[in-house]
Amino acid sequence: MSATGDQHGFTLLEMLVVLAIAALIAGIGFPRLQSQIAAQEWRTGVAAVTALLRTARAKALRSGQVARVAVAADGTAVRLDDGAALVLPRAVSVAADQPLAFFGDGSASGGEVAVTGSGRMARIAVAPATGLVTARTS
Repeated sequence: MSATGDQHGFTLLEMLVVLAIAALIAGIGFPRLQSQIAAQEWRTGVAAVTALLRTARAKALRSGQVARVAVAADGTAVRLDDGAALVLPRAVSVAADQPLAFFGDGSASGGEVAVTGSGRMARIAVAPATGLVTARTS
């Protein structure tokens, strides 16, 4: 403090205390933020795969032609037979027991697609009689 009582700026000790507090907050918050991002990527992946399956069903109903959906062998993508592909985020993978087919009358081959990521799993079921697509998370 100066003789006139005016104080300008911060001391080195005050700056170090502020930086220590900021580092502590970042150390606690960053891992939580990463897990929240991974969880959101998984939710987005589930929604995107569900939407792609519903799009294939709508395409089959609209055109009267068979629409097929296949999962990439490495589990990183889902592809429609017309070439449209959905590439999933790195932390999300997808698996199916067989390729799925949607028919022009609204029915489907039936089956299930599993979407996993961030320690979570969702099963997206395709009903054979109706072709309806429903997602269940666990």
